[in-house]
Amino acid sequence: MKLSDLLTQEPISGSPAVLSDELRLDGVSHLLEILCDAYGDLYNSGIVTSIMIESEITEEFYRCVQMVWFDRGPKTLTPHHEKSHGRRIEGRGKTPTIDVCFRDWDPNHYFGIECKILEDKKSRYDYYVDGGVCRYIRGDYGKKFPTGAMIGYVLTGDSSKIINEVVNKVNKVPHCSNMNISSPVNGFTKHYESIHKRKIGVSPFNIHHLFFNFT
Repeated sequence: MKLSDLLTQEPISGSPAVLSDELRLDGVSHLLEILCDAYGDLYNSGIVTSIMIESEITEEFYRCVQMVWFDRGPKTLTPHHEKSHGRRIEGRGKTPTIDVCFRDWDPNHYFGIECKILEDKKSRYDYYVDGGVCRYIRGDYGKKFPTGAMIGYVLTGDSSKIINEVVNKVNKVPHCSNMNISSPVNGFTKHYESIHKRKIGVSPFNIHHLFFNFT
């Protein structure tokens, strides 16, 4: 299976001619199931604490993703950690990276997963949107694919309140449909979706928001 095999043939604007364009629900669901099952393994391990930084949590999460993936993931797709995009950010010494992705033979054709710590703090909400959601919308991440994921690590506080605040923030992003709760994934219920228009890359772009609670 290639990543393009998860797609149907219905046209979406901005997509490369070599790719079919709209995700099949069963293909996306399989990727989301792997992510949610990996979260369950990580949660049960008890490794994650409230003092850990984002990169430490993501390293442990990626290890769990690999374990689940190698057990039942499509073998012609591969999970990658911290994929670089080969472009320097103005005034900084490193290229933008997406935390985790599932890709095929084309390095720019992938299902991306961007991870952020969430607490009841304005700075955390802003970074989830500006440093995650908006990078997808600008085409910094996932330009050649019509869907991706955001993961919020909820480390402290009331998870319901935090999720509601994220929803309010995302709904204020220009050219965004309302962010709504979506179907459970293998019993995991904190799954939301938002749809965004993009000027660069495949449009519209669908973001699956998964909120992983570690409180």
